[in-house]
Amino acid sequence: MKLAFTIDSMYNSGGMERVLTSIANQLSKEHTIWIITAFQKGIPFFFNLDDKVYTYDLGVESYNVHKRLFRNPIKKDYRNKLENLLMKEHFDVVTSLGGLDLDFLTKIQDGSIKVLWFHFAIDIAKTTWVKGHNLKSKIIANLITFKRIYYAKKYKKIVVLTKSDQEKWCHYCNSSIVIYNPITITTDSIAKCEEKQAIAVGRLDYQKGFDYLIDVWEEVYKHYPNWKLDIFGDGPLKKDLQDRIDSRGLSHVVKLRGVTSKIASEYQNHSIYIMTSRAEGFPLVLIEATTCGLPIVSYDCPFGPNEIIEHNKNGYLISPVGNIEGMASYIIKLISDKNLRQQMGQRSVELSKRFKIENISAIWIEFYNQLIK
Repeated sequence: MKLAFTIDSMYNSGGMERVLTSIANQLSKEHTIWIITAFQKGIPFFFNLDDKVYTYDLGVESYNVHKRLFRNPIKKDYRNKLENLLMKEHFDVVTSLGGLDLDFLTKIQDGSIKVLWFHFAIDIAKTTWVKGHNLKSKIIANLITFKRIYYAKKYKKIVVLTKSDQEKWCHYCNSSIVIYNPITITTDSIAKCEEKQAIAVGRLDYQKGFDYLIDVWEEVYKHYPNWKLDIFGDGPLKKDLQDRIDSRGLSHVVKLRGVTSKIASEYQNHSIYIMTSRAEGFPLVLIEATTCGLPIVSYDCPFGPNEIIEHNKNGYLISPVGNIEGMASYIIKLISDKNLRQQMGQRSVELSKRFKIENISAIWIEFYNQLIK
């Protein structure tokens, strides 16, 4: 098969870029795989791509908020360049990751089957995209959601990341299919769960709910002042979160560690993984943490945690999102019982095996084969 994936760029360190790299590398062992970018501009891919994977940047002028008035000409340039390439290369299937090409890829009549691989929950904009609950925010969020659904329905198939999200898509179309994200890290050992440290990983923004986490740790600290919390990631709320940490008097036990390329080692050097997101598409960090043998404490947010965590088996699911005392109590429970941490950590490893790249890539191959037939 000759398959192409379209994405705006691949220089960021996000989960979408990481997963695409893993899938492309695996599929390229038996098939011809292309990754087509629009705005790469010679910047290296953040994650290592196999030499067998073809890459092609269309060289479209970058779009940002300062060029809002020029968005349509940029999209026109993007479409023209992409159309020329697709007409020339004759791909069997072209899979969009829902970037700026979302609304025009299906209009390109090159003979390929068009698939949308949607890495965000269908109504993520309503949940977290705009902070606040004023009328303007709600209107913007609803318009974004409506646009995504309108254009998504034009694709032959929509690949979503969770069963929960698929249930919502079923209200609008019957073309969705669930394919989980794969494990994207490798590790030779698992966490011993003996260190007096908990870990959280993610972009420092409103969606990830680290403001909740700091409030939770304030409660944990009252009972176990010798335990520490490390938060890995970067983002627009870094200063706000540091101010929150300082105002709670937690700066000696809660640390913002920034971004690391050795996250597997960090998981192994901690004993509990905590997630306080308001919403997720599919929390890749939970798969990473379970692979490394950590017990998980997470809000039961939409979407994904309840498809990775088995409550009371490899971790705990807390409702509702924002329940500070409930989250703190389960963390305290794990802190107080090393054997429980280790038992749950071992169960995490066992449950994570279904997300191995070999298993997930086999599902993709079968999916593409069925489409082409």
